[in-house]
Amino acid sequence: MLFGNKKRPSCTAFVDFEHWYIGLERQYGVKPDLKAWRDELSQKYDVDEIAVFGDFSNTGLRGELDKLRNVTHMIFDTKNSSEHYKKDFTDFIMLDYIYQKAMTRKDIDVFVIFTGDGHFSSVVRFIINQCHKKVGIYGVTGALSSQLKLSASWHHEIPSDTEVYKNYYKLIAQNFDYLTVHREFGINATPEKIVERISQKHKIEKVEIAKALCQMLDDGYIYKAVVKDEKNGKISILKPNWELLARDKLWKH
Repeated sequence: MLFGNKKRPSCTAFVDFEHWYIGLERQYGVKPDLKAWRDELSQKYDVDEIAVFGDFSNTGLRGELDKLRNVTHMIFDTKNSSEHYKKDFTDFIMLDYIYQKAMTRKDIDVFVIFTGDGHFSSVVRFIINQCHKKVGIYGVTGALSSQLKLSASWHHEIPSDTEVYKNYYKLIAQNFDYLTVHREFGINATPEKIVERISQKHKIEKVEIAKALCQMLDDGYIYKAVVKDEKNGKISILKPNWELLARDKLWKH
């Protein structure tokens, strides 16, 4: 595709899927979307190849394989049978592959590496200084090496603040869906109970869920209501605006 009289720069991408999957799951309670990421890259670049690396003996990573195969056939299982396994084994295989590509693919304009590990700073400098190519780094927010950021031509952390809170909104909507199905719109729908349940289930800091709830109130996605408790007293709870949540694709019936 042409932009004016110029073609889009060509790029090849390398994904440390362990960094992406584990980083998102532990910090934000969500999973990677390789297809959406590929589509984002394709808006700027002519994507030649996406190579994905990870130890798929990990149950969580293995569960993502079908989705990954729908995007790329270049999937490298870095499982190490040694009982002294370390994460560095995935890095070693990935680094070797990147060096080979850098030295043999002179036609590629941009190398995109998705990882947070500072060990990749050397290959980034090699590609920029010796191969005279640009290198972009993607990494999970809060898990991206400062050294790696400084080495790259550019870097981008995901999810962004907007994306993080959108994911929190979806988790909160799912919780309301659960309360609806189980008819638990009583004490379990108070702000405190909602924050506690989502925080425990998804291992997210309570303060982050609380901030997301406040923003959802301001945006009209949820509203306050007063209901009777088991002792016929009154309690203040939160209820969803299903129509607005569905419209903005934060909930699907």
